Amino acid sequence: MRLRWLARPLFVIAFGASACAPVGPGQPGVGEQARPSQAPKLLVIGIQREPRTLNADMAVAGDSGAAGASAVRIIPHNFLVIDNDRGAFVPQLASEQISLERGTWVVNADGTMVTTWLLRPNIRWHDGTPFTSADLEFSYTVYRDPDVPTGTAALTALRHMERVDASDPLKFVIYWSQPFVRANEALGLIPLPRHALEETYRTDKSNVPNSTLFHSEFLGLGPYRLARWESGSHVEFTRFDQYFLGRPPLDTVVVRFLGDSNTMVANILSGTVDILLPIGVEVEQAMEVKQRWEGTGNVVRAELRGSIREVNIQHRPEYARPISGLTNQTVRQGLYHAIDRQAMADVMTHGMGPVADSWFHTDHEQRRQLERYIPQYPHDPARALLLLAQAGWVRGSDGMLIQQSTGERFELQISGDQSGGLEAEQNILADGWKAVGLRMNLYIVPNALRGDPAHGDTLPGVKIGSFAADRYYTDINHSANISSEANRWSGRNRGGFANRRVDGLLDQLQVTIDPGPRLALHGELLREVLTDIARMPLYWDVDPVLYLKGVTGIQGRRPWNLLEWDKAV
Repeated sequence: MRLRWLARPLFVIAFGASACAPVGPGQPGVGEQARPSQAPKLLVIGIQREPRTLNADMAVAGDSGAAGASAVRIIPHNFLVIDNDRGAFVPQLASEQISLERGTWVVNADGTMVTTWLLRPNIRWHDGTPFTSADLEFSYTVYRDPDVPTGTAALTALRHMERVDASDPLKFVIYWSQPFVRANEALGLIPLPRHALEETYRTDKSNVPNSTLFHSEFLGLGPYRLARWESGSHVEFTRFDQYFLGRPPLDTVVVRFLGDSNTMVANILSGTVDILLPIGVEVEQAMEVKQRWEGTGNVVRAELRGSIREVNIQHRPEYARPISGLTNQTVRQGLYHAIDRQAMADVMTHGMGPVADSWFHTDHEQRRQLERYIPQYPHDPARALLLLAQAGWVRGSDGMLIQQSTGERFELQISGDQSGGLEAEQNILADGWKAVGLRMNLYIVPNALRGDPAHGDTLPGVKIGSFAADRYYTDINHSANISSEANRWSGRNRGGFANRRVDGLLDQLQVTIDPGPRLALHGELLREVLTDIARMPLYWDVDPVLYLKGVTGIQGRRPWNLLEWDKAV
């Protein structure tokens, strides 16, 4: 098989003689070697882009969590629960996760629901004011108010909340109009400081998102409080000694905004920063740094981004070509066997990203319980040819596949949006399918048409792209979400996959709260979707995390467990 990819050299931008002086990887800079061991602990984090706000639910348009901005927000603030990057939401301000078993998550016979969040005692805002359920009641009120131009992505959750009860300072009760399976994520409930923001909310609602309490004077509940924000340069946090979970180990955390991947690499190599968080450093660059750091104790590791690189299939007969090709389930299974996904993962992620066989990665907390439901499609050209022959596709005298019933040749288009690695992916995919007799046509969507879903969703073959893993069991495989002219091509189901049993399982998952039945539904959905080959998962997208020797406690790609982060001095 011919593997081709565009290798890019590592270019490092110099910042001046002091930044580029020869310093050993992970070693202190000039003049630091004499620093006493009792010196204050300073951890310097490098990210690519400066956030516009430290409250995601107050984010303005265009201020996504990309390029490290989301990592900054969880340094000075805490939440009821926080995503641990492994598929679980662990308690933070809450003393425990809501559950049916404990009676803190109740689904009533009439279809309504009640959730009860129990709060830890002795939590304080960074100005020393106690945090209580009244702050959550205020947050709920603000986020639901149509006169406050918030950017919350949790509007669906908020719409299903009918009322709340904060009569007990350590208990926050939410009454829901219907079951909501993501209630345990505490969506739409990022805490707001009632004592500091209530007057602004009462007198000038439209200016609430512009409050300095979300930026230069941020008031949070996390282990480190905002000390200084130098726009365009860095933000500095200092230890909050009244933190409810105990004394944080670091004295100061500085987050520097570095602009681009080359600048980020230059800073980590010079020791100017201790850790680089996603996104920013590309896999090729990270591998070069890893080789350079061999034997130093410095670390380069890959963390799953939570999205899957996949082959999205055109299922609709009116657009699919050849007509009797990928619209046939047996053909889809055969072509999946013809893909060398391990080779693709090795090339595209330099061995850092695992092959994807489903939307549950190997580190997911439920993976072990669900593995038996996942059909496997190992790279097996002989098996691929057998399945293709069963569907009427046999090799002609020239080795190319021909449909016995029509004489049609199997000519397939592989599309994708322009990106640095697309050509390599297309070639690897094409090589596997050429080996079993397909004639390939590679197409890169012009940038001018990239934002035109009518063009992308009607392409005749397959399209390479990425989707967040949770979309596989929410919207992208449901026939109600098929993109079409009728809905102005707005549906998330871009390939037009339709399977009534899949629809029913997806519908049940949206209202099933009990973990046991929910797990069983996931298993049935995995088996049905991957037997029918709604789409072809290829490999998991990964982000490199780089940090110097002596930095400890890093888990995942974000500082969700920041209290455990430490640095030897």
